[in-house]
Amino acid sequence: MTEEQAPNNPFYPGTGFLPEHMAGREPEQALLRKALRTITGPRKKDYGPLRGMAPQPLKIIGPRGMGKTTLISWAEDEIESMEADVVSLTFVPKRSTKDVFSGLLHKIANIPDFNKHKAQAQAYKLLQRAMKWKSGEPPLQDFEEILAARLMFRPLLLLLDEVMHYDLEMLSQILQQSQALARKRWPLAVVLAGTPALNVHLQKVDATFLNRAKNIHINRLDNASTRTALRQPFADRDVAVTDEALELMVSWADNFPYFIQVVGSEVWEAKEADGCSKVDVALVQSTKQAVQKEREDFYESIYEIIEAGHLVEHGMKAVAAIEAAPEPLTPAQVRTCMAKGTDLDEQRTLKIYNQLLDAGLFWQPSARRVGPAIPSFFNYFKEEYKRDHS
Repeated sequence: MTEEQAPNNPFYPGTGFLPEHMAGREPEQALLRKALRTITGPRKKDYGPLRGMAPQPLKIIGPRGMGKTTLISWAEDEIESMEADVVSLTFVPKRSTKDVFSGLLHKIANIPDFNKHKAQAQAYKLLQRAMKWKSGEPPLQDFEEILAARLMFRPLLLLLDEVMHYDLEMLSQILQQSQALARKRWPLAVVLAGTPALNVHLQKVDATFLNRAKNIHINRLDNASTRTALRQPFADRDVAVTDEALELMVSWADNFPYFIQVVGSEVWEAKEADGCSKVDVALVQSTKQAVQKEREDFYESIYEIIEAGHLVEHGMKAVAAIEAAPEPLTPAQVRTCMAKGTDLDEQRTLKIYNQLLDAGLFWQPSARRVGPAIPSFFNYFKEEYKRDHS
């Protein structure tokens, strides 16, 4: 629907664009805003370190479709009004580490009015040497020097998305040298984002300071926030939504950010096609088939990941355990249920658990609780399992 939707459609499913109303993310926004305000605080000198401490890194973690990229987009917009800059790096499949790293260095070295500063020639030479670096060679020291030159003149937010896919050597260098500058109180904030595999990947990097990083777990929204996210874009355009129609939309969205955008987009398109000025139950009902297809396409993408990893049987045991428990299970309890009656050792069970967590079968809204990432997906998963094993 995204490619064909009307230009004035305020809903953007699957695009990562910042929605007009980012409801229900106030706590996460507050943590990010605090980090941004910290790096734009007073300095010891005009081009010197901060008077206070630079913020510890932040990690944004959540299943696919939960709104990580949207939160990053919000941070990028937010910092524009704070006399600071943002440099972002997102994993691009099939690009060499050298190309990725060189692109990052280009972004860091290319600051506004950089030609007015004496550091230009030095940074240019450093950048040219960095362009020749290849994965597997000794780590470069140039990254820290270029970043330090940048931080003399402007505070910087460094956004690293899809971190679970980064080359370990490159990631280690970026994190270690960024943290070295943060310890010296240079105005730098680092935000890492990814699926739950992010933390598994970071365990392979020698960066113990990340143990002190703040984890921002992106969870499903509550009903009130979902209502706001669905109703307000219509209200902003003087389109009334009946209470009954809104509740039907909420029930289809499952409090899941991606589905909120899907439902809103389909209803908007139906409204435009009918030329009506009000959204009622009948109009919403007319989109049921289209919404269901979008949802099932998303479910299928998750199921295929689980199936490709030969994890369906393990996933079924996890689903059964989570649904049967009167109270939310801990991660350890889910792993125990998965390993029961098998020859799986603790290490293998943990690996399978992390793979299912990363795929989005279930989710940890906190370190001690496990629940469905999308409750309705459990039904789809069980139906597909039954069909495959009938």
